[in-house]
Amino acid sequence: MKKRDFLFSFSQTINFEIEKKAYSKALRKCFYFPYKFLLNKIRIFLSIKKIDIDKIDINKKENLDKLFIRFNSDKASQLELGGKVIKGHNYSPFYEKYFQKFKNKKNLKILEIGTLRGAAAASFYHYFCEPKVYCLDVNPFQTYFYSKNIRTIYCNTRSKNTINSVAKYLDHKFDIIIDDGSHNVKDQILTLNTFLPKLITGGIYVIEDISQYLVFPHLNSDGLKNVTKLFLESINSDNVKIPECLTNDEYKNIKDNIKNLFFERGEYFYQNTNISDIVFIEK
Repeated sequence: MKKRDFLFSFSQTINFEIEKKAYSKALRKCFYFPYKFLLNKIRIFLSIKKIDIDKIDINKKENLDKLFIRFNSDKASQLELGGKVIKGHNYSPFYEKYFQKFKNKKNLKILEIGTLRGAAAASFYHYFCEPKVYCLDVNPFQTYFYSKNIRTIYCNTRSKNTINSVAKYLDHKFDIIIDDGSHNVKDQILTLNTFLPKLITGGIYVIEDISQYLVFPHLNSDGLKNVTKLFLESINSDNVKIPECLTNDEYKNIKDNIKNLFFERGEYFYQNTNISDIVFIEK
């Protein structure tokens, strides 16, 4: 993490706790966040659970699924979990389909919301031609992979103030934005409203796992009737289902920034329910 990104992230993590009036947590974060920052630097220096992907030589002709499998992303057709190989979401064919036009683009900028261990960021880094990847996460120090072209920044999508601050902090636009964050319905919708304008014309905004709330009720803890998928499916109809968390102006902001919508379905099942719905939004 760059110094200026640390200072910004530090302020945001404190502000998030103050916004919730969790003052004791805010105080603990004053010590905990710098500690995690320094620990992360030490781990990078000693190569403890940290891998410099600039030093990994990978054939640029390798397809995305092989890259997702290599770095163990759940976007792949398979991944390793708990020492076992299990079936993944298999989003690979869709990412290949909609991202092909960016394959050889110079100065490509990617924003990933929800980066976890950094597996997808590492995969995209090696798939495209030296892209700049910006990784937002509630824990920006947990990534295993790092690069001179990857920036990590704190972001908690449960706070509208935080995502607005992050959007202002990122003072340029992106070719690709991927929301693989909390999967919370309200978070997905408010994040879309905030970051969709940060996409270039012709860019692609992706929202993963838009049906997981069906088997994980806490992902719609706000009780929205008009969830992400229903809203986007109806956005161009006379009976548009505007989510309760959006104002009319915010709905118009989203609608005016969408040229095309493409809904796809992967292959991961949980409790006999396919929870791999994904949408690609072209601006």
